[in-house]
Amino acid sequence: ARHAELTRCMPRFLVVGTQKGGTSTLHYVLRSGWHPRVALNKGEKEVHHFSLDDNHAMGPARYQARWDGEGAQLGTCPGREEEVRGEVSATYLDYPRAAERAFALLPFAKVVLLLREPAARLVSSFNMRWQVEVCGKLTWTRRDCFKGLSSREQVKEHAVGPFQLAAALKVWARCQTPGGDGLDASCLGADFVEKLANRTRRERREIDVCLAALEADAPPLSLGRCLGLPILSQRKLYKRMEDGAYVYRSMYAEHAAVWLSYFPPEQLLVLPSEPLFERATVEAQMSRLAAFLGLDYRETNKEVLFSASPASVTGAPHENGREYVATPPPEVLADLRAWLCPHNARLAGLLLANGLVPSASDLSADLPWAAAPPGGPTIGCEPAPAGAAAPSTRAPPVTTAQPPLPTAANAETRHARDEGHKRRRAKGRPKRIKAG
Repeated sequence: ARHAELTRCMPRFLVVGTQKGGTSTLHYVLRSGWHPRVALNKGEKEVHHFSLDDNHAMGPARYQARWDGEGAQLGTCPGREEEVRGEVSATYLDYPRAAERAFALLPFAKVVLLLREPAARLVSSFNMRWQVEVCGKLTWTRRDCFKGLSSREQVKEHAVGPFQLAAALKVWARCQTPGGDGLDASCLGADFVEKLANRTRRERREIDVCLAALEADAPPLSLGRCLGLPILSQRKLYKRMEDGAYVYRSMYAEHAAVWLSYFPPEQLLVLPSEPLFERATVEAQMSRLAAFLGLDYRETNKEVLFSASPASVTGAPHENGREYVATPPPEVLADLRAWLCPHNARLAGLLLANGLVPSASDLSADLPWAAAPPGGPTIGCEPAPAGAAAPSTRAPPVTTAQPPLPTAANAETRHARDEGHKRRRAKGRPKRIKAG
């Protein structure tokens, strides 16, 4: 009771990702008056309270202050008790300990997962980081930042650090136009594609080594632990996740399983990202979200769904607008999708077994890129293109110290799992929250 009293002014829902999966779009809608009861945190979009050590160490009072301001009393928000508070932090889905910390503080919170087609998410994430590597600070002021560099001095002027500057100067030396007043688009495109292919291939090899090692473990360790993520300092973890975990962050089954090991399925909602960007489908998606959060959809402001966000440059609703210097060749995308396909199949099985997708037909409609699990209707994994690395067929273990989730949604296993959640809530509370 004391815990509930002290956390009653904290978020009732968390949008946990995925990165480059539409979280900015959803944040814009929720913050722009979509529903009168919804209240997001003040200040910048992402709080990162559960994912970054320094933020988490500030404690729950500082976390609540993101809604009520400095000096607010923990558990006290006069006149605002009926707000449905929430936050959107795309690091929560896949950063180590985020799910564990969220459950410790907010065990009854609703959790929303936005899932984008994994290869498209990966390429979008890489495109953003590639632009930072080439353009530095100019990335945040120009959607076509690589067109805004006209001299070596400008490259230095926009640098964000020594490593980025060194990489940017290499690109400048290789791709500057004959007149030395800009960067050649075809050379930049080749640089983008080469780095995308090489870095994701290297990352997949590292993951495959871990998956092979994990097969022999009993009980299984987590993939994240094998990759060394939990032991990294905050600075090194952030760099690893943002600059070198493109494939890992698209392995949704690995991350969804962690959240399911803490939160019961009825507290999770999986929404496909793509319908949020389409006028014909966005209302249906937001209606599902309203029902999940216990909100009356008739009270929503639907006009905000069709207005352009500040990131839009074309007038399309909430269009991100970051320009691509090149489109990955079909064989590169086919290679990525072939490798990811078995992991998508595991996600399909996880969602169906836990009732997060009602049926295989709903799965096919909502997440058509997710192959059906063994024994189910076959959506099918495309074979890898000739000469490509063979896709991993190993299913990574559930990332949790708790017993693995059931592989079949039968009554007995569901009852055992639900009882486990009740026991953890009754006696598994981490350190007590102190008022003030």
